[in-house]
Amino acid sequence: MSNQHDAALWQKLQEAGLVQGDMPNTDIENHPWYLRSLQGFTGWFAAWFVLASIFALFYKVLEYKELALVFGIATLSGAYFIYQKAQKSDFIGQFALAISLTGQSLCIYAWRDLLHDPIGWWLIALMSACLVWLMPSFIHRFLSSSMAIGAILLGCMDWPIVWLLPSIVVVAMAAVWLAESKWLIHSDRVRPIAYALTISALQIHSLTLLGVNGLGQLIHGRDLPAGSFLLAVNEVLLGFALVATVGMLLKRYQIAYQQPQAWLALLLATVLALVSQQATGLAVAWILIVIGFANGHRVLLALGVFVLWGYLARYYYFLNWTLLDKSYLLMATGAFLLIVRQIGQRWRQHHE
Repeated sequence: MSNQHDAALWQKLQEAGLVQGDMPNTDIENHPWYLRSLQGFTGWFAAWFVLASIFALFYKVLEYKELALVFGIATLSGAYFIYQKAQKSDFIGQFALAISLTGQSLCIYAWRDLLHDPIGWWLIALMSACLVWLMPSFIHRFLSSSMAIGAILLGCMDWPIVWLLPSIVVVAMAAVWLAESKWLIHSDRVRPIAYALTISALQIHSLTLLGVNGLGQLIHGRDLPAGSFLLAVNEVLLGFALVATVGMLLKRYQIAYQQPQAWLALLLATVLALVSQQATGLAVAWILIVIGFANGHRVLLALGVFVLWGYLARYYYFLNWTLLDKSYLLMATGAFLLIVRQIGQRWRQHHE
């Protein structure tokens, strides 16, 4: 009876254009999390034994870059075919993931002489992007997306645009999450990319907080192109991204910009964007909170709240301002938020 109900529901979803293809197998047994974890661990354990045996036999051959590249591509191909047979098996899925990561490592090892130039990192980004499309695994797609974004960051290290990457990645993240209803059919591919953009945006923005010299010394052991001005521009762009996110949500819910609640929302977003110019990072946190609340994503909402407290803690220990000045700014912002909340409640009561 349950299978007939599921089949009828799937047919209705197909007619509405929300899903495509055959209905997933719902008869697969759901194992407890600890059994799935054990299966995943044994998959990695078995993979490392297999790989260790292979490397013990061919380690002399892998010293040649060309052969290492061929072996890496062959390993990635093997991982792809293993994934096709994985179905819902955690053991096979984790086994294939370990094989794939080994293949990627071999390819990167073959390109080691190119990593001194941007072209090497762009090759890694291209390889990772292809794997995002090919490998049918959420974890693999998330890791490959993160690797692609990281490779792009490292490839841009010698260019001033590196200081604008945080705002670029945040805008890409917001655009993907705001269009969630359009890519639900392809959520198996797009969702891991969205999460990778989210985590990478926070990581890259946190790295830029090290300053112009700190980031270069951390990654390259040398200074990067001057970017103090571009760092300030980056924060301005993040503020605009916050206001644009609120504007897109107003459009989604068909609230005209002439209406009072739209003006109130845009005013609130603008004030928060201005505050984020002094308390760096708050715009990123508020973008996560707003999108998480609007899309009903508890993970995004919780991550945004956590990041908000982190950036507030950093602002508290920021030495360029006195504690009294910081207190005035936070107190004024809090008072403004309370006033906006009171106005919003009265407007709602008046129109109910």
